[in-house]
Amino acid sequence: MELAKLLAAEVVEVEKKVFPDGEVYVRLKGLPSDLGSTCVTVANTMYPNQDTALVETLLLLNAVHKAGGRNVVLVAPYLPYMRQDKVFLQGEPVSAEVVLEVLTRTIKRGLVVDVHNPGILGSRPWINILVSDILVAQALKYVADPIVMAPDRGALERASFAASKLNLEFDYLIKERDRVTGEVTVKPKSVSVAGRDVVIVDDIISTGGTLAEAAKFLRSQGARRIVVAATHGLLVGGAMKKIYEAGFSKIILADTLGVTHNSPSINYVSVAERISGFLKEVCLEQ
Repeated sequence: MELAKLLAAEVVEVEKKVFPDGEVYVRLKGLPSDLGSTCVTVANTMYPNQDTALVETLLLLNAVHKAGGRNVVLVAPYLPYMRQDKVFLQGEPVSAEVVLEVLTRTIKRGLVVDVHNPGILGSRPWINILVSDILVAQALKYVADPIVMAPDRGALERASFAASKLNLEFDYLIKERDRVTGEVTVKPKSVSVAGRDVVIVDDIISTGGTLAEAAKFLRSQGARRIVVAATHGLLVGGAMKKIYEAGFSKIILADTLGVTHNSPSINYVSVAERISGFLKEVCLEQ
């Protein structure tokens, strides 16, 4: 609804229900009679209950297509299955490719906020919207003279993007994960954090293991206050306990999910204005 207000856009009511056998039903109520040239936006963050939300989104896209919509933009603040972006162990699928393929079939453009690996989007008509600068700007209220730190090389683009926008230093840690046990170890690259505050930037906080290990290493190197600025705060599997025990001063999260966590340590930041800016450009293109 916040996105619709920013765009002054008409909102179409979606009727949803689940049949007794578990199948999902959706219906768009009050659609305009002629959608031909209209820029139709289907906005759905696919969390929690990712499987159901994914099916709902596919059905909504089909409903718009059947109603004559041809200029369709999918806004997915959070896309599930994006972390399985390659075959890590023999016999695995590339789940991210599967999800992107089925979602892309009936859309002109897709907008996603901070996808785990932007390279997986390839030549598909998707735009990856970075918001790390918005989150780090909020984090600056709780730190002084900070270094923006990526917990691994994969998050370096997020850290460098925020640091360049806010004129801050940045660096990254070397992370190794055992693909069988899931155990994470952190090794230094070339950081100098002694006596400095640190803002760790990442796309997802899932179980919090990566962040806890990063904080442990940074404290061993003399870091002072450590704040987390992450886009998608799933916070599952005892993540909050790990984060508390790791001694983070604050957790800054974007409002990309369908749920929030009630904790005085967490600040949520709206990224709707950033999304609406990209959406306006995309609709003007069409």
